[in-house]
Amino acid sequence: MKLSTKILLFSVLFFFFLSTMAYADVTPGETINQTNWQKIQGLVPDYIVMWVKNGDMTMKIGKLDYDPASYWSDDVKANWKSNVGRYKIDENNGIIDVKTGKPAHDIKGLPFPEPDIKDPKMPVMLMWNNIFEEYFLQGNKHSMNYWLCFGRNDKSRPEKIFALEDLTYIMKPWRPGCDYAQLSVFRQPMSMAGTGTLALYPLYPLDIGKGQRFAYSTEMRRELRLDTKLTGSDDHFGFDAAPDDSWVGGPKTAINEGIYKFVREQDALIPYVVEGPLKVSWKDKNYLGIGSAETGYELKMGYNTPGWTGAPWHVTNIIWVKSKVWVFTVRSTDRSYKYGECEGWVEQGTFSHIYKRITDVNGKLWKGLYYVNLPVECTDGKFKKMSLEGQVVVDMRRDHGSVYPGTYYKGAYFKILIKNAEPTLFTAGGFKQFYK
Repeated sequence: MKLSTKILLFSVLFFFFLSTMAYADVTPGETINQTNWQKIQGLVPDYIVMWVKNGDMTMKIGKLDYDPASYWSDDVKANWKSNVGRYKIDENNGIIDVKTGKPAHDIKGLPFPEPDIKDPKMPVMLMWNNIFEEYFLQGNKHSMNYWLCFGRNDKSRPEKIFALEDLTYIMKPWRPGCDYAQLSVFRQPMSMAGTGTLALYPLYPLDIGKGQRFAYSTEMRRELRLDTKLTGSDDHFGFDAAPDDSWVGGPKTAINEGIYKFVREQDALIPYVVEGPLKVSWKDKNYLGIGSAETGYELKMGYNTPGWTGAPWHVTNIIWVKSKVWVFTVRSTDRSYKYGECEGWVEQGTFSHIYKRITDVNGKLWKGLYYVNLPVECTDGKFKKMSLEGQVVVDMRRDHGSVYPGTYYKGAYFKILIKNAEPTLFTAGGFKQFYK
């Protein structure tokens, strides 16, 4: 090969390398849209790239003024070191106490604060950390959550708005068949008001049959006893998310049916609501008040954002921050499960669930999800937590999207760490009193 040819080839490869590197990075303060979508390639799943490229969404790149990896309450920090190596995952994807070899209960803090990527069960550890963040680290709680769904042309108002009142009670001490209980009742729309469920959940997967689930339907006007295991891949009430889409993993109430495989760790763009945490405070020394009613913060969607030209279901008043994630795949062993292989992205340090890529049983891309990090901090500095709010689910088969702004929509409330919670509500009689 002639020297001039070598120089030409080197120049072409060099400039290609530079252009690739330029596209693979972003700068705080810039906006990513149809004109520069190449910059996010490799930093987000393929469906996010597609949505930005086709104009459905834009991304405002930001920078945090605190370290989210250290954003844990005093209780979690106090049990951090003692929990490292204390628990393991068994063949049923359940948590086992290493000392006793038995299923673990009454776990304080995070069960797996420092998961080892060399452990084949590491992705399952991430799933259990999520369950503890969602339930146990928030203690007894009471909230009003909102669900919204949209068709492509719903530019001025949602197709549907549901409001769900939710209570969670942590059993202390635990009792066989029930480590925590959840009571959920729809309050809006009127046609659904009063419909709800009461579920008593065990931690260990094979104990799911010992749990209990009751449902009441205003249509049938009677209570039903149901299986505690949910059909987690079935859409419900015309929205785009299935029950298992409340996290980036596979089967949730049947975690033993999920087969997980660690894929890689990488840089990624993570959605956050603000550069700094929202400040919250104790109310009557009984509970910590967060949510829209307490913080004044609301998540906005495309439909109510002036000048927005993208899809109506995307959250618009957020920033996207550079961070690191773990990526894994999961599939269900249940032959009736509607999803094929799913891919989950979990942020390192916070253990926040960020992206879920869902395929059908034939391996074709079906749904794309993202979840928004929302940090809150008590004014006394003793309690810090990272909430996941503003979940967006897009069903690309039917060009339809759902948003779950949760407690950050039009005055919704969220009370956590309730000290004077009433356990009698989490009984058949209490359930009847509540849904009426």
